[in-house]
Parts: sequence; structure tokens; C-alpha cells
Amino acid sequence: MDQIAEPFDGKRRAPRMGFDLLVRCSHGPVRSTVMLKDMTRYGARIEGITSPEIGEAITLMLPGEPARMAFVMWTRGTTSGLEFGDPLHAETFEAMIRDFAIGRQPGAQGLSPALTPIMTAPIMTAPARVAA
Repeated sequence: MDQIAEPFDGKRRAPRMGFDLLVRCSHGPVRSTVMLKDMTRYGARIEGITSPEIGEAITLMLPGEPARMAFVMWTRGTTSGLEFGDPLHAETFEAMIRDFAIGRQPGAQGLSPALTPIMTAPIMTAPARVAA
């Protein structure tokens, strides 16, 4: 069953950065691998947890970081919104973006200027036949 703690009003504390990153997590006695879909310094959206409850504690293992406590704020199927117990440090968040975010430019420094949207490949069409 889908759960929402309170109606979403379209306002966020911080912009979300997109990720497609497999991370380990545990909730209760269950350990699993989930897909980190987006994240701010304050929380994350993950896919792959079955039947979490609002308010349930989740331990999330982000690359290169110690285990991080987060709490389920909403669920829709196997997608869950998490709020971190303690926000990520700005440097940690920037490193995650630099190393793993969708649209990152490897080796670039800083948040916004270093990121570009994912570009799709141009549509290729067959060349026109040349009349002889």
C-alpha cells in the first residue's frame, strides 16, 4: 500500500540531483541493494525496498561514507523517500555529485557549473538517395 506522510506541496528545501547508483541498505533484519535515484543533502529517493513503513529507520551505505541513518517519509510501491538523520556535509554531497551524479563531467569541480543534463544521441536517418 502506498503511503504519504503529508500532501506534497511542490516545495523542497534543496534541489535534487539525479543518480542511478546501486547502494546497499538495511531496514530491520533485511539487507538489500537498492537504486539511489536522486538526492539532496537532506534526503534521498530510492527504489527497491519492499513494504517499508513511514517513520521506519533505514541504514543507507553511500560509497566511501560510513553507514547513514535515514527515515522513510513516503512510499509508492517499491519507491521510498528518505530523510537523513543528519544532513550530508556540503563537501560529501559535492563529492557524490562529482563522482556519481547523472550528467556529471568527470574531473570537474563544483556543483552547478560542472553538471550538464544527460544528452540523448541524435536521431540518425538513412542518407537520401542521390538520383543518378
